[in-house]
Amino acid sequence: MRTTLSSLMIAAVLAGSAAAQPASGPYAVTVEIDPDLPGHTVYRPADLAAVKGKLPVIAYGNGGCANVGTSAEVFLTEVASHGYVIAAPGPIVRAAPGSPPPAGPRVQSKPGQMMDTLAWAAAENAQAGGAYAGRLDLSKLAVMGGSCGGLEAIAAAKDPRVKTALVLNSGVIRGAIRNADGSTRAPSGQIPASEADLPQIRVPIVYLVGGPSDRAYAGAEADFAQINQVPVFNANLDVGHSGTWREPRGGEMGRAALAWLNWKLKGDAKAATLFEGPDCGLCKDPRWTVKKKGMK
Repeated sequence: MRTTLSSLMIAAVLAGSAAAQPASGPYAVTVEIDPDLPGHTVYRPADLAAVKGKLPVIAYGNGGCANVGTSAEVFLTEVASHGYVIAAPGPIVRAAPGSPPPAGPRVQSKPGQMMDTLAWAAAENAQAGGAYAGRLDLSKLAVMGGSCGGLEAIAAAKDPRVKTALVLNSGVIRGAIRNADGSTRAPSGQIPASEADLPQIRVPIVYLVGGPSDRAYAGAEADFAQINQVPVFNANLDVGHSGTWREPRGGEMGRAALAWLNWKLKGDAKAATLFEGPDCGLCKDPRWTVKKKGMK
């Protein structure tokens, strides 16, 4: 979550997006820069006319608040293939396997870019003759992000246009940040959300976290304890801060995130069984540690 991304983080970001895996959804996906949404990368079904029903829209926040629109390309392509439009901050940046990342500074995105995505969706949906005219469901808007981008999602979750929020390997920072080797460091760079944002959340929220070794674990646990006004689902998979997002289709955490979106934005009853009830799918899965409140 630093202002300038390290070369190691840059390499990981680009390596994760260099070779996208086949998505499982029914729609081929286009990854593009839309001139009406400058500074973002848009993921959408390639043939919008072929999509059944209107498309929900997701404003995504990258890990490290990186201004690289393809930092989560594998996962976001998977989600878009199921009939979603997603905008992530930053341009399309890819590196060939084994090659170094492009030179140049890597700066953080701006928190307001999630709001830009929501405004863009409304304008595009109303634009007569446009590609998205009448095709977007403005009652089904979500904010979602990983690590620093998860803090952006927390901050944006109070927006009345938002239907649900997904916080991935993230949580409000309280005190020092735990490093992978067990040491700690003070927060630096952009910190998009604080404890003051938590009581302002007005939508169901899910935390998908990488277990006790995840540097965001303590923050996510404290967030869960403090959020009492909305349904909240907290699930940990013991994989650390990087999660499974660069695995094919986003891995196990990607499967859970997509199910939450399908439930909350598409009313998918089968997807809901992963989260609802004492015998919910993730509750019974020995790989996951689950707690929840304000919901069945």
